[in-house]
Amino acid sequence: MSNEDGQCLDDAGELLFRQIHPSFVRDGRPSSQAFRPTKKDDGKLSVARSSLTTAERAFHSHTVLLGLPSHGTWALSVQECAQHELKVFPNPLLAPPELIADPAHAFIDFRGLSNSRTESKSTQLRNDAMDRGCVHPIADRDD
Repeated sequence: MSNEDGQCLDDAGELLFRQIHPSFVRDGRPSSQAFRPTKKDDGKLSVARSSLTTAERAFHSHTVLLGLPSHGTWALSVQECAQHELKVFPNPLLAPPELIADPAHAFIDFRGLSNSRTESKSTQLRNDAMDRGCVHPIADRDD
């Protein structure tokens, strides 16, 4: 973590919305890969803050405005991240007019973790999200 990231989120009850790519769903359940940053993410797992958006708006922004696929919106809390020793940082995206701004954007910080710790923590996050269940399902999906 660098000082450039600013203050980490500390409202334990705040939910963090995560969009799940359809390729990371098995039998209607997200795999742990859906809660693991990819190489291009540079250790920062993108989420949207419930204090600034809703699960439905986060889904709409991801699928309609950005044109990206999502099987549904799942949620974690700041407290659950902290229990797994992961910090969450606000990261509002302020974009030029031709791009989409996202003031609710934040990230869960996996930077500096080994591959095995990243995999373990992503599994823990997936389990927490599954305990809560999908918070914004797609009504017309075929499972």
